[in-house]
Amino acid sequence: MSKKNPTKDLLLSQTDAQIEKIPLGEFSESAYLNYSMYVILDRALPSITDGLKPVQRRIIFAMNELSLNHKSKFKKSARTIGDVLGKYHPHGDSACYEAMVMLAQDFSFNYTFVEGQGNWGTQDDPKSFAAMRYTESRLTEYSDLFLQDIEKNTVEWSQNFDGSLMEPKQLPAKIPNILINGSSGIAVGMSTDIPSHNLEEILDATVFLIEKPSSSINDLMKIIKGPDFPTRGEIILEDSDISGIYSDGHGNIKLRATYSSEGKNIIIDSIPYQSHTTRIIEQIQEQISNKKAMFIDNVVDDSDQEHPIRIIIRIKGKSHDDNQIMSHLFATTDLEKTLRVNLNSIGTDNRPKVKNIREILTEWINFRLTSIKNKLLWELEKIQERIHILEAYVSVYKFLDKVINLIRTEDNPKSKIRKLCKLSDKQYEAVINMKLRSLAKLQEKNILKELSELKSEEKKIAQIIKSKARLKTYLKNELKEINRNFSRPRMTSINSDNAVKANVIKAVVSVYDITAVLSTNGWIKFLRGHDNDLDSISFKTGDHFYHSILLKSNHTLAFFDQHGFVYNMTPDNYLISRGNGEPLSKFFKLQDGTKMVGMTNLDEKQSILNLSNNGYGFITVHDELNVKNKSGKKIMNLKTSIAIKPVSVNLDTDERYLIITSDNYMLIEELKHVPIMTRGKGIKLINIPKVSEETIKFLGILNSNQRLVFNFEKRKSKTMTYDELRHFFMSKSRRGKKIDKKFLLEKTKTAYNIE
Repeated sequence: MSKKNPTKDLLLSQTDAQIEKIPLGEFSESAYLNYSMYVILDRALPSITDGLKPVQRRIIFAMNELSLNHKSKFKKSARTIGDVLGKYHPHGDSACYEAMVMLAQDFSFNYTFVEGQGNWGTQDDPKSFAAMRYTESRLTEYSDLFLQDIEKNTVEWSQNFDGSLMEPKQLPAKIPNILINGSSGIAVGMSTDIPSHNLEEILDATVFLIEKPSSSINDLMKIIKGPDFPTRGEIILEDSDISGIYSDGHGNIKLRATYSSEGKNIIIDSIPYQSHTTRIIEQIQEQISNKKAMFIDNVVDDSDQEHPIRIIIRIKGKSHDDNQIMSHLFATTDLEKTLRVNLNSIGTDNRPKVKNIREILTEWINFRLTSIKNKLLWELEKIQERIHILEAYVSVYKFLDKVINLIRTEDNPKSKIRKLCKLSDKQYEAVINMKLRSLAKLQEKNILKELSELKSEEKKIAQIIKSKARLKTYLKNELKEINRNFSRPRMTSINSDNAVKANVIKAVVSVYDITAVLSTNGWIKFLRGHDNDLDSISFKTGDHFYHSILLKSNHTLAFFDQHGFVYNMTPDNYLISRGNGEPLSKFFKLQDGTKMVGMTNLDEKQSILNLSNNGYGFITVHDELNVKNKSGKKIMNLKTSIAIKPVSVNLDTDERYLIITSDNYMLIEELKHVPIMTRGKGIKLINIPKVSEETIKFLGILNSNQRLVFNFEKRKSKTMTYDELRHFFMSKSRRGKKIDKKFLLEKTKTAYNIE
């Protein structure tokens, strides 16, 4: 111990002994797992029971506790948010208020939970709402369907964050709100995108499933025609995967704006869900200024409070009809949008899972039957308690004079009164506390009448509780009553006309062969024909050849950068030139210093194998590579790594991928082990040691009887046959096998080619 301060040394020694020491990796894994589960279960995903996320549920419950029902006066939203934060949801006030605002926006939900006074945002700018100190709010009548009977033991309760109050784990929703209002959210490693549906269709399907539990998904789809969005629009059935959505729980929906014609004007009166008027008008005006829409004179936003969406497109000339013009705009603007659907929710087992439409409705039905049974048991208990007291009153009336005499003459009449009237302790307390007015003859008749009615109600409730069939009938009647009170026609129409397709209006031009050449510094140039001598192409000083593609003049190119973004270039940007070409920064919004690592012809309809320089990769299918904006679309999460040159993949015919590292290790594995993802980091396709500076220098696709050619500068190439390549066939979890020195030349640049 220290001579200067032995007490301090002793305390430090005791503190060290109390500290639990665990490996950093183990601690990090546990902490991240806990965080992930919290985000999944308590923030981002809705419950299948009431279709709400925790913050939404807490807002609605807190407003109910403040008695802000649809018949009450409005209160400042800041009062509600204060209660929510202080009692149930200790997070940021702005995020909580934004969640409350969404509950009030009729363009976000089919049926709103909150009725607001003041500025609550617009469809064109949902986040333009006023601060919570200005707006006022109360619950809507629709919210009653989630709060009625909440005090009757219908759902489970838990302690709030500080243990001072109780809050419901879910609300006793009388309808499957998870489908009616839908939900969206991003958690850790998963997300949800549930579209809204028509209340009448969902409730009819639910009743049908209660009556016929063995019904198939196809049976339910005869009732549920498809999603129904609050912003109206039109679903293009032929291009939407309705069957896949309801059968597998995921798919896409193509949604279009609706329009009408007035003379030489086209009036757009609805736009796709989550599209914005301002953005659409900007897209059309950009086409007008770039002379890509010569048939449009101008576009005007004529929206007002009576017509939330009213875009007027003024047409010039008579060479194209309205349907042709709208087909062009559908293909080139946000007037047509593809929405992703992912029916992921937290089930009654408190686990997230993607479920089909039948599983969702079946699980909700079971939840609701349990809630109804709990409610009836609670009511039965209250009725039996009241009957118990009323029976005591009836017994007292039989011996009224004796009871009065005992009360007046005995010091402790309890035991004698209990014995005389055969009363329990609880009954005795009720009798002894009776008021004198209750002794009137008329009151005795009222008690007998109430007792008779309660016994009849007790018998009725007991019969329902004991019978599954009666419970189901109770639920069916409840749903039918709600349907009568809340149903309304579909907002979103469904177009099943196969002839409705987006045909872009273009000038009639000849299609010819071109060669696209990409330089290392990100310049693109186009040459006519497919027989160009690429070795003779000149570049700017310090720039060199990187990659070339043969295509047609009407094909679309996709470019990939080192940060994991994909960009699209349409044929109207192709300029045949013998000069240095154009920088890609002219066509796309690129980060400073961004390097393009590859390009592909989108019209070949092939998927892409993405790979980072540290060996993580996945496959992106062709449809996910379509991008409309200049900022591109991120498909790879890279953090500190960078993307390398991707390769095209035919998922039907290609067999294996081949990777060569900077340390000359090679691994060949089957493509079927590579996951297909829309976006992410991917998985390890080769196991590169973390401590090394080894990276990937070649990625290719290998099929049966192909060979690998090693090309060297000014030296004869070498070839590795398919049989020799078999030695490198191994699991993606391996590091690979070192390439024999006979195929390598030190200090010589090597190019690889699979033939």
